[in-house]
Amino acid sequence: MTAVPEREIAPTRIALLELLDERRLVREGYELLDERRMLLAARILRGLQDLERQRSELAAHWDRLLQRLREALGAHGLNDLEAWPPATLNVVLTRRVESVLGVEITSAAIQTEVGSAAWPAVSSSSAIQACIDTVPPLLTVAASLAALESSLLRLAEEYLRTERRTRAIENVLLPELETDLRNVEAALEGLDQEEVVRVHSLRTSGWGQ
Repeated sequence: MTAVPEREIAPTRIALLELLDERRLVREGYELLDERRMLLAARILRGLQDLERQRSELAAHWDRLLQRLREALGAHGLNDLEAWPPATLNVVLTRRVESVLGVEITSAAIQTEVGSAAWPAVSSSSAIQACIDTVPPLLTVAASLAALESSLLRLAEEYLRTERRTRAIENVLLPELETDLRNVEAALEGLDQEEVVRVHSLRTSGWGQ
């Protein structure tokens, strides 16, 4: 890894004051980014908890649908199921967007309504109706889960960007500023000592008497 060369800064009082002010501003920026990083992490953790819950709900709905299909298959057989008239499903998707720490967060909800069959069925079937009834709640959870996963991805990307900036300040900018401050302070101290020695020498030599 190539070392970054130190900045050449004239050792003056003004330069020292400017470095102190720059360090203060950088520290304030670091504190803001660090707070943002913590808030993003907290929001992501809450989202992950919701994600786990919704995935469990989706898996439960899916298992229920498979069970209803097995029951319908056992009651009617594969040929009757394939020839059964499909029912239409009207779906209205509602999407809500909010900004969280500058990140677009999306939530989605759907309203479903089972319509009429494509053609009249030969007879009614409680087993097939049970299959149809399991679809709307499954779609509702699936839509909400998809929006949540998308939002978590955006939050994670923003967290990584904030993390990189925070680390850059913590591991690069602040150490460089501290090094510059030490160099300027050491140089000023050396100049002060030289001035003291010079004045002392002049007094000892009797200059100005």
